[in-house]
Amino acid sequence: MMPPHLPSHLQRLLAGYGWHENRDGMSGVHVYRLHKSGAPDLFLKLADDPLHLDLLPECERMQWLRGKLPVPEVIDFGQDAGQQWLLMTAVPGHDTSQPSLLRDPQRLVTLLAEGLRLIHKVDWRDCPFQRSADMMIAAACDRVLQGQVDETDFNDERQGQSAQSLLELLTTTRPAVEELCFVHGDYCLPNILVNGDHLSGFIDWGRAGVADRYQDLALAERSIVYNLSPEWVQPFFEAYGLPHIDAERLAFYKLLDEFF
Repeated sequence: MMPPHLPSHLQRLLAGYGWHENRDGMSGVHVYRLHKSGAPDLFLKLADDPLHLDLLPECERMQWLRGKLPVPEVIDFGQDAGQQWLLMTAVPGHDTSQPSLLRDPQRLVTLLAEGLRLIHKVDWRDCPFQRSADMMIAAACDRVLQGQVDETDFNDERQGQSAQSLLELLTTTRPAVEELCFVHGDYCLPNILVNGDHLSGFIDWGRAGVADRYQDLALAERSIVYNLSPEWVQPFFEAYGLPHIDAERLAFYKLLDEFF
């Protein structure tokens, strides 16, 4: 069923579509897959929580990436009466957290490494989205001051700790080295799509930009451990092309993720 309070032009554009809500999405953001016979599937994101009115970064990044990577095409974006919307095309295929792929972990980590190499090869010299370690530490500080860090959502090993104490740890463990490239920013299994036996695209681009490649490697490692097991982390790194990993940089970027 079409959600209430949609702008009139969206109501007209989406008339006749069937609606299916993806309830695994971000808090404060509603994600719908739209289907109509004879037409390509679409996705609509609706944000109505003041703390999550942040669909513009994703919109801007997908527009910048058009022609560079297989990403959704933006159809419509806007904001009205405390609500944001982002309408886009659907990338064909299924995400890599599907059970059929998890049953073949060697193939899966090979696909994940292939996808990450593809993203990291994007020419970032004219990219307007900067996410250096210093910039992200400053953003983390601001979120702590604004009370926007959900301490109940920390990973298991950090449950019971305060955002302020983690911020102090973050500032003291900032890596001295950054290998800048274009990064996805949230490279985890649900955001990588496959169609048949090949990669078909990538979704959820709101945190993409120029940063250390370890931003993606860290979250990929965490997602592989969660969805597969720790034994598949090293095969993933080797398939990516890094048999020797900087554990301190991995730890820093996993800690940084706690603030966003």
